[in-house]
Amino acid sequence: MQHTFKVVDLSYLNSIADGNQEIIKELIEIFIEQLPEFTDGIRECMDKGDWAQLAALAHKAKSSVMSMGMTEIGNIDLKNLELLSKNRRIKELDTRGPSTDKEIKELDTLKKNLQSYPTERQEWVYNNDANDTIKQIIDKFVHACNIARAELNSVIGA
Repeated sequence: MQHTFKVVDLSYLNSIADGNQEIIKELIEIFIEQLPEFTDGIRECMDKGDWAQLAALAHKAKSSVMSMGMTEIGNIDLKNLELLSKNRRIKELDTRGPSTDKEIKELDTLKKNLQSYPTERQEWVYNNDANDTIKQIIDKFVHACNIARAELNSVIGA
């Protein structure tokens, strides 16, 4: 049965599963089970100001949403959320000063990571590092996940 979706695109899943509907269904179920971890977790990290965890969760969610064909959400929104969170963590460590060798290494790694992106992307991060921007990205992500959940449930018959 052919489905037309607003948010998901199952082309990638179909290609890696070689059209095997049982495998596709299983991967979809795993993704749906992960959604609360991503959506609730990202909101909680934002609320607590846990920038390191928010960056890690955005990175983890990115690969999952990409597997469901949600490329704009993954490549743009979650990547931007990850980079904004890393920038926030850099500011946090710079402001109070890293207190352990682990934090010194973390700060160095984060700075090198951010500097590895093209200048335009770095400038975007610096110019858009605001709570409102982060909240807008999170709201867009959660909204897209809610639509994706409904679309994917229609595939698995849930």
